[in-house]
Amino acid sequence: MNLEKLSSRVTQELDEALANDFPKERREEILEIVRRAMLDSADRTHREMKDTAVVCCGPEADLAHKIQEQMAKKRDMLIANLTAMR
Repeated sequence: MNLEKLSSRVTQELDEALANDFPKERREEILEIVRRAMLDSADRTHREMKDTAVVCCGPEADLAHKIQEQMAKKRDMLIANLTAMR
């Protein structure tokens, strides 16, 4: 899933859906809320996947840690991308 494209699409759809006489400051607040929600969602999903990987791998803890490291790298990259879109 490309979150940059998704974020752009959602921003555009929200911009079109909001009335033209809606104050610009309020529009920006709404768009920021959506951006933060997407970031929070990605973070929560990451935590849940990490927990699942640890539980599933049980005795193979080394494998679980390797998976966890890869997921952490991808999460950090996702956060950097979302932050850059501001």
